Amino acid sequence: MEQESLFFSNPEAKVTGIDFVNELTETRDQNILDYLYFYNGGGVSIGDINNDGLPDIYFTGNQVQNRLYLNKGSLKFDDITATAGVGGQSTWNTGTTMADVNSDGLLDIYVSAVVGVNGFRGHNELFINNGDLTFTESAAEYGLDLDTYSSQTAFFDLDNDGDLDAYILNHAVHTNESFGPANIRNNRVYESGDKLMLNENGKFRDISVQAGIYGGANSYGLGITTADFNNDGFTDVYIGNDFHEDDYYYINNGDGTFSEELKTRFGHTSRFSMGNDAADINNDGFVDLITLDMLPEEETVLKSSAGDDNVNLDRFRIEKLGYHPQYTRNMLQVNKGGEFFAETALMSGVAATDWSWGPLFADFDQDGSQDLFISNGIPRRPNDLDYVKYTSNEQIQKKLDKTTIVDNEVLDKMPAGAVTNYVFKGSGKGQFENVTNKWIANDSIISTGVAYGDLDNDGDIDIVTNNINAPASVYINDFAEGNYLKLKLQGSDLNSFGIGAKAIIYTSEAAQVRQLYTTKAFQSSSEPLMHFGLKQGETVDSLRIIWPGNRSQLIISPALNSTLSLKFSNANDSINTAEIFKTRSKFQFQRSENFGIDYEHKENTYNDFDVQKLIPHQTSDLGPAVKVADLNNDGKDDIIFGASRFQPSVVYYQEKGNFRKKNFKALASDSLAEDASITIADLNSDGLQDILIASGGGESVGKNKWLQDRIYYNSKEGDFQKSESFPELFLNSSVIKTADYDNDGDLDIFIGSNAQNYQYGAIPKSVLLRNDNSKFTEVQSEIFENIGMVNDMIWTDIDGDNDLDMMMVGEWMSPQILENNNGTFMKSAALENIPLNGLWQTLIASDIDHDGDMDYLLGNWGLNTKLKASAEHPLKLYYKDFDQNGLTETILAMEKDGKYYMPYGLDELSAQLNQMRKKFTQYKDYAGKSIDEIFSKDELNSARLLEVHTLSSGYLKNNNGKFSFRAFKDELQIAPIRAMLSYDFNKDGRTEVLVGGNYFGITPYHGRFDAMGGMLMLNQDKILDSYEIGLNLSQKSVKDFSIIEISNKSYLIVTINNSEIEIYEFSF
Repeated sequence: MEQESLFFSNPEAKVTGIDFVNELTETRDQNILDYLYFYNGGGVSIGDINNDGLPDIYFTGNQVQNRLYLNKGSLKFDDITATAGVGGQSTWNTGTTMADVNSDGLLDIYVSAVVGVNGFRGHNELFINNGDLTFTESAAEYGLDLDTYSSQTAFFDLDNDGDLDAYILNHAVHTNESFGPANIRNNRVYESGDKLMLNENGKFRDISVQAGIYGGANSYGLGITTADFNNDGFTDVYIGNDFHEDDYYYINNGDGTFSEELKTRFGHTSRFSMGNDAADINNDGFVDLITLDMLPEEETVLKSSAGDDNVNLDRFRIEKLGYHPQYTRNMLQVNKGGEFFAETALMSGVAATDWSWGPLFADFDQDGSQDLFISNGIPRRPNDLDYVKYTSNEQIQKKLDKTTIVDNEVLDKMPAGAVTNYVFKGSGKGQFENVTNKWIANDSIISTGVAYGDLDNDGDIDIVTNNINAPASVYINDFAEGNYLKLKLQGSDLNSFGIGAKAIIYTSEAAQVRQLYTTKAFQSSSEPLMHFGLKQGETVDSLRIIWPGNRSQLIISPALNSTLSLKFSNANDSINTAEIFKTRSKFQFQRSENFGIDYEHKENTYNDFDVQKLIPHQTSDLGPAVKVADLNNDGKDDIIFGASRFQPSVVYYQEKGNFRKKNFKALASDSLAEDASITIADLNSDGLQDILIASGGGESVGKNKWLQDRIYYNSKEGDFQKSESFPELFLNSSVIKTADYDNDGDLDIFIGSNAQNYQYGAIPKSVLLRNDNSKFTEVQSEIFENIGMVNDMIWTDIDGDNDLDMMMVGEWMSPQILENNNGTFMKSAALENIPLNGLWQTLIASDIDHDGDMDYLLGNWGLNTKLKASAEHPLKLYYKDFDQNGLTETILAMEKDGKYYMPYGLDELSAQLNQMRKKFTQYKDYAGKSIDEIFSKDELNSARLLEVHTLSSGYLKNNNGKFSFRAFKDELQIAPIRAMLSYDFNKDGRTEVLVGGNYFGITPYHGRFDAMGGMLMLNQDKILDSYEIGLNLSQKSVKDFSIIEISNKSYLIVTINNSEIEIYEFSF
């Protein structure tokens, strides 16, 4: 049977003439043990050096000469290195960039080198193009002959003065000076510190210090992307740093200086940050970013490789050393209107591509959406856990210092890391489909540097990779189905290729945006062209080109499948880029003063994972509780905040448009209880509002008095006294709600519980308390004591019989509907046949589709997670005392390729279950084993099994009392939804729903859920994103939205875990 042709073909070296091999030879002085970046490989640059219309290719070699190949057409290349004089004199070359450095219209070649470590000699070299296929090395003449630990250099116009400046990316090596607190970055070190070089009439001057560029001993720079991220017309810079140092995000201030703003703009980043690239993946006009790491997809490699830090070390690094959260995986950072970035790689399907070096975005199949190519592989894996364990042995350490023989013995302990490159097809909405097997051959070579260009001038994008110990790969695009538009720019006198220009095409489908920067991926630069793909049948109305400095030209109806040559001299319009990419809608939230409500929630120091190491998340950090109500019957809204342990609840009374904190002895004396939920209601029918607080917090166990829920009765004097007669229930309560369900004139109470403390997986008891003249009696316990791990509940008339039914949600359970039949509750069968077990966090009633009946919106865990669940392959939880020590364990497992695997490495599992260390003496014995190869059938069958069928947030659509579940759109799946508010914000007579979330109480394996900025649902399909409505709640763990009336005006109060509250006014 004939094999189906792949999307990309790989012509062999004997056909193309491209026979470059980056041959690595391990010697006593040059090996991975003595130079940690020995396996980083070389780079590749693509550009037309002789302006004959054919892109040429330049490779850098680490221990071998650099090589230049001239494109002769028909995919034939000649090696002209010797005659061109570009082989290079440095011992160890790294990155390469083609740029017109001397502004003569010809591409020059700049090569970065590592100098001064392990006997490496030389300097960064600049090969100036003489125009006759020869080059002259001139780095010293231009001030660019640096002798540092260079990775790569990007040329761009930093100050919009017309000429190209340079950012030289350097990397550190491990020394005593490179470890320690983050502020090491403030002490400049010549060898490892990055350099920003200003072009002053052809001579480059180092302006790093005055420009605000870090350059410390911990600058492990491996990736650089230049782009105008905030669309203000100036080029910004993103730097990817390996190891413990944070990445850097430099916003261009437009005055020759930069502000480093990573911590405020990004929730978290890749930990071992390698190459990166930027492109607009969702066609919203703002450039998005990917950074690469080395998370393996395959189970055996995954479980035998070092991963993320443990919880305590991670918290120490962030809280004590001052680093930003970093996790071991690729990060796809979606640009939210230039305000902040929402990280979505897990949801988008691009988080795990193994030992990855260089990403490239381009529309390979020409369907209007950016696709993604990733270069991969390493000769040996230095993070293999068995290898790390072996080399940490003291005797081996001593031998390593003395002999050369043991070096090879040690090197052989490192497993090979040759893996295929990856390619993903983009959807245009931020989602990617892995098409590696359909688009490229599984070569399992080691590719590092990667660049793109149109090598055969057929209009589509081809790829070239620089490979270690194998010939370079050429990927020829054979099956691009759509049409294309290709732009080649003739820029101003000093920026002849138009670096920094933007182009927008307006089509019958949408708008597409490109920015022209050539240095991208890893140690490489791509052809200086702009390429647009268009679906068959899609037409282009117009094209707008915007040059650096905002001069512009509009071209009407450009011809498809053509290459347009656009000249700066023809750009006669002036345009404000910020106006074109305007993001705000008329819906606006604006931060207001706090009116004296100065409450700040402070989480007490407690780590659930110290006790239960394998649980999916904490239960101690789900506060704070909050309630807006008129506590003192003066007609004005007051507010009460619940607190974490060791802090009392706080009441604020409204007086003349401001708020005054009021202390109550009864509340203060219960500060050892954690307030999980609060309700304000008249519970003893005396006309005064009482306070009802549910105690939870995940810390106290058994019949600890701080687990008791509490009523504080109000008095005519305005004081509150705790009731001594309230039932002692000792639940880990999560939600408390009141209603007169039996229509006898007083308010009854429902208390839901979400966990049995220290026994996550055991089903806790929830309670319905009937109120008989202020005497509360537990009723109908047979329904409520096993209903599930309840997180939230509402009273609502679901069946239209004019009494109050219940709906509740929780974890490892389906939403539960309890119908009220004359005061007796019965489980409804309405959702019986829908597999809807979730990790439900919250719910509200709202007619989201505006069809006249009540729908129910359910906040789930979201899809931006390593957890996987479906009805066919549920997420599983096994609950049992596996080691028979009297304490239960919680074991998760999820499906991959037809088998179930645990998310834990051997270290994590054996920290809870000691017997695993005896069973698996080496990591490789454990790696790749499914859960039923680790535990016996009997062990698993005798455990309690809980399941989750969906992690999607969504809504129960009401069709005349029958319900169907509809998942929300992807933008609402980027984090757990933990707060929703139905309210008519724009006074149009219809309610909108404000949605918030995020959550940090998880292990570094899961990362952090911090991407949700807050969104406004106008209906089930129309959603306004945070940057459109002026909210930015990213990096905040939002617990609650409340409306509060202050001086006859409505304000929004946002309650946030472990943070101060925020108040917003809104005008629509």
